[in-house]
Amino acid sequence: MNTTLAAMHHQGLIFSAKQPHNDSDQEAQQQPVSSGFAKLDQLLSGGWPQSGVINVQSDPAIGEFTLLQGTFTKAKEDTMVVLINPPAEPCIHWLLSQNVHPERVVILRPENDTHALWAAEQCTRSSSCALVWLWHQGLSFAQARRFNLACQQSGALLVLVNYQRQVSALPVHMSINVSQHEQQLKVTLLRQQGRFARGEVILERTQIWPFLQYSHRMQRSNVHAFSAFTHTPHYEVG
Repeated sequence: MNTTLAAMHHQGLIFSAKQPHNDSDQEAQQQPVSSGFAKLDQLLSGGWPQSGVINVQSDPAIGEFTLLQGTFTKAKEDTMVVLINPPAEPCIHWLLSQNVHPERVVILRPENDTHALWAAEQCTRSSSCALVWLWHQGLSFAQARRFNLACQQSGALLVLVNYQRQVSALPVHMSINVSQHEQQLKVTLLRQQGRFARGEVILERTQIWPFLQYSHRMQRSNVHAFSAFTHTPHYEVG
């Protein structure tokens, strides 16, 4: 490889289909982390990857954060979880339910996209950050490649959330599309490294948020009670 190609490869501008095996590659090939949904695990060949980049194309606030809650098992007691430009503050009780103490969660809101990309790359290169979430629109091929290289070096997991449904194929470990259909979520697998995989699964919203099932039961019971009350016969005295 000549000097120019070597420099481009180092900057992440060249994607090689065949990579040398090293410790980072072996870690990336470990058993995946279960998503918590049997049908989704089957589609993803076991679940979410231990390290690498997951590209999520989704509409805002339809359950995409909860859908990937399994990625939080990546966070160890001595590592940080970094959220860059999240659309809302995470619930402390939800974090505790994922065994993530709020003191280990860092929320960054950079001034512009350039700073956000720089912060994400520095975090993924650091061994102190096991899990990084980045909400960003219109990621370039070269930047996705740089993120992949950074995750390979540190063993970190980066979740990219794109609300503009970027069409171009990015060199990431996994790419999914999440869409809403009435009371259901459709998860479409667009790309998975190491296998020719495409497909989709349908998840009920009550699977994403189990408390909705209780809420629906309460609504039905209230409707039945009200219906029984309104059909009670009335008697007039006179």
